[in-house]
Amino acid sequence: MKKKLLLVAVLLSPLFFWYGYKPIRILAPELNGLDCVSATICIDDSSKLDEASKLYSSAYFFTEKKVASFEKSPRVIFCSTSACFNSFGLEEMRAITISTIGIVVGPRGWNSTFLSHEFVHHLQHEKLGDFEVWLDTPQWFMEGMAYSLTDTREVLDEPWESHRAKFELWNKNLDTNNFWQRARSL
Repeated sequence: MKKKLLLVAVLLSPLFFWYGYKPIRILAPELNGLDCVSATICIDDSSKLDEASKLYSSAYFFTEKKVASFEKSPRVIFCSTSACFNSFGLEEMRAITISTIGIVVGPRGWNSTFLSHEFVHHLQHEKLGDFEVWLDTPQWFMEGMAYSLTDTREVLDEPWESHRAKFELWNKNLDTNNFWQRARSL
């Protein structure tokens, strides 16, 4: 009897995660009603594919020029509606990066600056490691770097402005050859 219960639990666990932890849907956006037109772009409204492709290219080239080359091109899920974005368990954000698995962009995040910001987070996960980013890397570094390198506003809301200022101070006299090594030691 215990083996049967364990087997049922194991078989049902993917469903539990699919419905209980919606961000996991990024692993299979097609099952969430999106059209994955390439390995890097999934979209809920095919009529906006040209706009999404231009945003992707712009943010990609900006990030590679300004920060570093990608090991693997980020996968981006473009949601043009709140319903799509919310179906991933996201509501108030404009966009979110989930490890190196992918980025989900909501209807308020269709902007090259926001996507570049998320691409910086993708690079941080690639260069520093997912486990390390979640456990060891300070928030001021993660957000400060992304805002410093992508956002041209003079003043940000708090705590983002403080994070950006702390990152810029940390990065001020940094030898670019050992940037990621120094970041790992934070």
